[in-house]
Amino acid sequence: MNLILKLIFLIPLVFTLTGEICAQESSPPNSKISTSQNNASIRISADHIIQGTKKGSVLAWGRVKVQHKNQTLWADKVLINNKTGIGKARGHIILESEDGSRTKAKETLFDLKSKRGKLYESKTVLSNQVRLTAKKIANLSASHLVLDDATLTTCKGALPAWQIEAKSIDIKAGNRALFTNAVLKIKDFPVLYMPIGYIPMDTKRKSGFLFPTLGWSKIDGVLFDQRYFWAINRWSDATIGTKRVLGGWQHSLDYRYIRSKNAQGMIGGKFYKDNLTGSTLWKGKAKHTQELPNKFKFKGFLDLESQQSLNRVVNNNVEERTRRNTESYASVNKRWENSSIDILTRYRETTDFTQDDTLGELPKITYKVQQTQIGDTPFYFNLDTSSAWFVTDLKTQKEEDFMFKTSRLDFHPQLTVPLALTPWLSMTSIIGARETIYGRGLTTTNSEYKKTSGFTRESFDFRSIIQGPKINKVYHLKNSPEKIKHLLEPRLTFNYVPDMDQKDRLKIRTFDSIDTIGNAANSITYEFGQRLLKKIKTGASRFETKQILRFNISQTYNIREATRKKQLGEERLPFSDLFFDFDSRPLESIIVNTDASYNFKTDLINSFNFEAGVKPVENFWIIMERRWTRGGPSYIVGTLDLALKPNWRAQYSARYDESVSTFRENQFSLLYDNPCKCWGFSFDIIDRNLNVATNERKDQTQFLWSIKLRGLGDFGLRDKGKFLHRDFEETSFPSTIN
Repeated sequence: MNLILKLIFLIPLVFTLTGEICAQESSPPNSKISTSQNNASIRISADHIIQGTKKGSVLAWGRVKVQHKNQTLWADKVLINNKTGIGKARGHIILESEDGSRTKAKETLFDLKSKRGKLYESKTVLSNQVRLTAKKIANLSASHLVLDDATLTTCKGALPAWQIEAKSIDIKAGNRALFTNAVLKIKDFPVLYMPIGYIPMDTKRKSGFLFPTLGWSKIDGVLFDQRYFWAINRWSDATIGTKRVLGGWQHSLDYRYIRSKNAQGMIGGKFYKDNLTGSTLWKGKAKHTQELPNKFKFKGFLDLESQQSLNRVVNNNVEERTRRNTESYASVNKRWENSSIDILTRYRETTDFTQDDTLGELPKITYKVQQTQIGDTPFYFNLDTSSAWFVTDLKTQKEEDFMFKTSRLDFHPQLTVPLALTPWLSMTSIIGARETIYGRGLTTTNSEYKKTSGFTRESFDFRSIIQGPKINKVYHLKNSPEKIKHLLEPRLTFNYVPDMDQKDRLKIRTFDSIDTIGNAANSITYEFGQRLLKKIKTGASRFETKQILRFNISQTYNIREATRKKQLGEERLPFSDLFFDFDSRPLESIIVNTDASYNFKTDLINSFNFEAGVKPVENFWIIMERRWTRGGPSYIVGTLDLALKPNWRAQYSARYDESVSTFRENQFSLLYDNPCKCWGFSFDIIDRNLNVATNERKDQTQFLWSIKLRGLGDFGLRDKGKFLHRDFEETSFPSTIN
């Protein structure tokens, strides 16, 4: 039986424990009477037990103890009518259930047959966690309580860390508690008035109002987000919400279902009427995954939005605000041991209301054969083949349309020959042929498009990779079983695609990488890599190898560029940028990564990215990243995480735009939580510069908070979004927030 239900049954238990007693004229002290009701043994002991003034009534007083099975009632005085089942108890009442839970009161009235009753000046513990006090408790049924002038908390002590004081609390066993005219107090200090509230009273999924989100924004003013959770049945539920934003209210619905372990999904939508502009904005989405017969798998996603993007108007999530397209798709795929088939239908549409460009793949079918050895020969075969149908609007302006439709069939088999020349030198050669058939072509003259008839593209490709000579040396650490291995790994790659069907290639409208793969190429790429591997002992005769450093240098020499005919005043530029890539984790507490590109011709660095992180002690880490591109964006992102005992945590993250010398985003979060205590809280300050495109500052500053009441749920913040930077990738960092 549910713990709450057991406790609530204590009130009618008083009826059971004192019913059907044979009347006695008088009884000596410490007398005991046993009787039965519904074959349940009842034992009463008291200093005095006599017949009451009314017919059928029994009166016991003086250290009264009533026992029924494993449940006990203590009181100073008990009076019961053994015919009607109506009675009362008074003075130092204690009700103790079989699970050890206790309820204290000064007085109780009860009705045995209807299982109704009242408790006055009572204290109760539900589920060994929720603590209640009330001036009066009315037991409307076996599972329904109404408390007047009551308090509710999960904290112990005469002055709990938090409590809710309410004029009335309505409790249904195993369900919920509703309260009215309530005040949330922290250490007896009032912090929030709630005219009405809802609290779940068990861990089972059930319908009810969730706690609201509360906060303040510089742009939107007071923030309020209220949601209702609807437990429809055992395999589906929904959340209905309304949210105050600048200019009106946004309404939302999210429906989720799990029909079986192989079929699940969701349907959601948002609707917003902007009272400032008169615009109606909306967004809809749906997702479904299912395993089909013969081990085929289906996955679908529907993404729809009004012409004016709802995300850019009311969404504070950076990723959602910067999204410029909706993309819906449906895919069916199946995998075999060495092959696979994928069927994809995809449709993408802009969310910029000034444009109407679209792209559709209706559908694209891809069949692949993985690299497979041909018999006992040294040759390996693989195949990529696909067929696709495309549709797009080439003129993206809203006033103009030029729809272009075409089909494509691509066939690309390859043959691989790996050769081990020596133990330290290997060569792998790959040769392939490609045939691509287009249903329609396209030419462009002075920004005007002209459709052409179908055509084909033929090509072949050759790639050869030489690895080695590999050089390595093992270093033994003093007084330690650990070892470090240093590897030198040079690599040379030759890539060749002949210049074929140049005239037909000019007709190709590029939709994906297949349309550019066949472009002519003749190049050599050289790479020189170094790696440090550390062998760590993890147990008796057990070791684990970790990479603690990798440094790679690479550059490409374009033979086509070096041998092409120069025009007057032109220079040949056969060498690409020189790329450097360095990753290191010398210790678990240190991260240092960097990559850069350097141009010999201009003697300039074209890009430089740097990342460093340190975790000097268990409870603190800091990580910083700088991204720089010549002529492009340049910014610094940093995150600090500090865990303080007992159970405090501070986090700060920022993104600084070097191009305009301003902070685009700042976020500070202070959290407190202790699973051994009864409450926790978080406080967040979020400052974002929303107008990135024009480099004009348009700040949005938000103050958000939440309070966690142990065992009951959260007040306040939901969906505040993630910090800007990744974690330290360290699982041992103490988890202080549950």
